[in-house]
Amino acid sequence: MMAEQLEGGGNPPAGTGPWCSVSSELERSLTEVARAILRLDVPPGALAEGASIDKAGYWLLVRISSEEPLRLSVLASSVELDLSTVSRQIRDLVAGGLVRKEPDPDDGRASLLSLSARGWRVLEAVSEARRQVLAEAIVGWTQEERTALAGSLLRLEAGLHHARDQRGRADGAADEGTVRP
Repeated sequence: MMAEQLEGGGNPPAGTGPWCSVSSELERSLTEVARAILRLDVPPGALAEGASIDKAGYWLLVRISSEEPLRLSVLASSVELDLSTVSRQIRDLVAGGLVRKEPDPDDGRASLLSLSARGWRVLEAVSEARRQVLAEAIVGWTQEERTALAGSLLRLEAGLHHARDQRGRADGAADEGTVRP
């Protein structure tokens, strides 16, 4: 019904709030781009001998690098995973010498996470390898096209965060009006 209304130029159903027509091709292409990026492996030789990192570990290094030092609970919330899952992954990164865990000076029971020097080197090696693949993928693009893509993706990211925050607030307001036994 909604797809027919959007394709036929009709109005959205009552109560759907702000909207715009998003084609299935756009949604599908964004999904495929995300999958392609997630499938990028670390090329042999990009990491020092004996170093390795999986996709989940790489993502945690990225998040820690942008917010360090931070608590495990903040990291888990940031990546939207269960605390126990992130705790196991962090334990592996600490054991591999990629992440440092230090006591929180404000709360001795908690720890703060940050990248070790080795963690920064691994993060940079993996990031550089990914940048090389991306550079190969857009080799024929003009600088204006590259700039427009980067700007559009940042704008899309901000819009997705905003939409999600709005939905969270709406869900929270709906929960407040719910009578619970």
